[in-house]
Amino acid sequence: MKLYADHRPRRARQIAADVFFVVWIGFWIWQGVSTFQSTMELTKPTERTQRAATSLADNMGEAAESLGSIPLLGDAAASPFLKAEASAQELADAGDRTEHSLRVLAWKLGLSLGLGPGVLLGAFYLPPRIRFIRNATAGRGFVDSTHDIDLFALRALANQPLHVLARISDDPAGAWRQGDPAVIRALAHLELRDSGLAPPPGL
Repeated sequence: MKLYADHRPRRARQIAADVFFVVWIGFWIWQGVSTFQSTMELTKPTERTQRAATSLADNMGEAAESLGSIPLLGDAAASPFLKAEASAQELADAGDRTEHSLRVLAWKLGLSLGLGPGVLLGAFYLPPRIRFIRNATAGRGFVDSTHDIDLFALRALANQPLHVLARISDDPAGAWRQGDPAVIRALAHLELRDSGLAPPPGL
C-alpha cells in the first residue's frame, strides 16, 4: 500500500494533513469526554436530593403507619405524615427525572462533540485521501520501466483537463496515436504526478 506521494513537497503536505486530521479527531474526542464528565457532575446534587427525599418519604410512611395504629386518633394523626410522604415521594420522582434528563444530555453533548467535528471533516478529507492511496498503490505496479509510460499517457488523455492537455500539444490524442515520444512522455508525467508517483529511471 502506498500512502504518500514520491514527490517531497506533496508528501510533506500529505503527512502534515494526516497529522492534523489525527490531532483534530483526538482533540474533539477529548472535548467530548470532558463535556460528558462535566455534565455528569451535575447529576450528583440531584442524586443526593433524590436519596434524601426517598429517605424522608420512607420515614414519613413509617411514622404514619405507627400513628395509624393509635385507637380513635390514628387516622387523623397519620394524615399529615401521609401527605408529607406523598410530597417527599414527588420530590424524589422529580429528582429521578432530572437525573435521567441530565444523563441523556451528557451523552448527547459528549457524542456530538466527540464525533460530530471528526465525522464532518472526515466526510471531506477521507474520500480523496483514500482515492489517492488506491490510485497510487495500483499505479505503482505499472511503474517499473519506460515501456509502461504509454499507459499513463493514455490515462492522462482521459483524465486531464483539456486546457492542460492543450499546453502539451494542439492534438495530444493524435500525437499519442502516432507514438510521439515527447508528447507521450509529457502526458505520462502529468498522470504520474497526479498519481503521486515518480517516473521510472530514464523517463
